[in-house]
Order: sequence, then C-alpha cells, then structure tokens
Amino acid sequence: MYAFSSGFFLVMALFGFMRESLEVSTTYGATWLATKNLNDIKSYQYLLNFGVVFGGFIVGLLFAFTVKNVIAYKINKKLLANSKMKAFVHDHSHDEHHSHDHPEFLFNDSDQIDIVDKVSAKLKIVALILLLTHRIPEGILLGYNLSLLIEGKNTSLTLTYFLSLIFHLIPEEIVFYYRLRESGYSTWKSLLLSFLGLSLFLPFMMLGIFIGGYLNHAWYLKAMFLSAIAGVFVFTSIVEFVPEFYHNKIDKKSLSRSVLLVFLGIITSALILIFHVHGQ
Repeated sequence: MYAFSSGFFLVMALFGFMRESLEVSTTYGATWLATKNLNDIKSYQYLLNFGVVFGGFIVGLLFAFTVKNVIAYKINKKLLANSKMKAFVHDHSHDEHHSHDHPEFLFNDSDQIDIVDKVSAKLKIVALILLLTHRIPEGILLGYNLSLLIEGKNTSLTLTYFLSLIFHLIPEEIVFYYRLRESGYSTWKSLLLSFLGLSLFLPFMMLGIFIGGYLNHAWYLKAMFLSAIAGVFVFTSIVEFVPEFYHNKIDKKSLSRSVLLVFLGIITSALILIFHVHGQ
C-alpha cells in the first residue's frame, strides 16, 4: 500500500500540481510581463517562474516539515507528563555528573515495545493531516465552477472531470483508512474519520463560490498554492510513506514487490492525470 502510494503521490505532485503551477505562471505571467515594456521578457519569465513556482514548492516543503515537527513536539510533551513514558524522551541536558534511578518497569521489554508502538502509531496521523491539504484547492475549484454554472457560463464540470476526481480520490481514501487503522482506530471510527476528511470539500466549495473568481484572477497566488501542495505531497511521499516499506530489514522478495508497486502507483497516477485538469 505504501509503495503504491509513494509512486502515486510523487507523480500527482510533480506532473499534476507542479506542472499546472508552471502552466499558470507561464501563461498568465507572460501576459502580465507583456504590459511592462521589458526588453528580455523570456529572462524575466524564468525569474517569475522561479519565484512563484519554486518558491511555492519550498513553502510547501517547509509547511509539511513544520507540521510534522509540531505534532511530534506535542506528542513528546505529553510523554514527558506521563511517568511511565518519560524515560523515552528523558532530558540529559543538566549536569552530566548527576545520578538518578528509573523505575524497574521501564526495563520491561514488552512495556517498552508497547509504548514505542503507541507513539509511532500516533505519529502516523501526520501524513493524514498533510494529505488533507489537497482538499483545499479541489474544493475551491469545484465551488468556483459551480458559481460559473449558476451564472450560465462555461465550466470544466464535465463527466471526464468528475470521473478523474473520483479515480484519484480512491487511492487517497484507501490510504487514509489504512493509516487510521494502523494508528489504533477501530474500523468504524476509521471509516467515520475518512468520511469526515472527504467532507472537507464542502466548506472549501462554499468558499470557492465566493472567492473563486478572485483567486482565478490572482494567478500568482493560484500558481504558488498549487506548487505548495506539490511540495507537501513530495514531503509526505518521501518522509512518511517510503520508510514504511523500505528499511534495513527488507528482504529481496519484498523489495522487488515494493518496487513493482511504486511503478504501479506511478502508472495509475499518470493515467488519471491524462484526464484530470485542475485549472480549467
């Protein structure tokens, strides 16, 4: 599952969001630069793309990195408040000649393994929070197109659009559910949280109805936002998903299967992107 997801989201990030960000920046940027009476528009276009597209990508990476570390900090802080878990995050920054005793139960192997597993499970939520950022542009875009439909204008709400939307949400929802189950949630609670995550479309659809037109004209914000989502997806794929299937204990057969699933994820994502166009 994680091998497939890594390939799927990497392609979705680099050839979906990143590509569209570049198209928006290049198309609208060229029109904007043409009004500035510049001698070498092509050079300025490269600089513009660097600032908007690459800048947004870096913002996405930094955002994902910050979210991961803030959540890890919050979890560690809770551990420090728990006497049984405190030894796992014990602070040795004070005098190195100090002495102290740990309770004997801390050296019970089964207790240690159980605690570490619980902490690791909680940290799996990070990937889900990062994946939810994808709901923001999709919801706003859908809301904006609904407002155009109400006004009787041309929209991108075609059968192909809805099919591609459904097809690329299926892997996301499977990963979402699977990750929640690994985090210790029950079957029904995982299904409920997966549905609630999917329902995030609704508030952003409402937002898109009112501000979609503004964002469509503010092309630089749109391009930067798309590349930022790409950065979040790349971070999630490499930092959260790859370590789940590629580690020092992996055998040759498992590695071959994982590589095959990575390519299957890449192919699936590429097929979906043939039909899926965000920016219409």
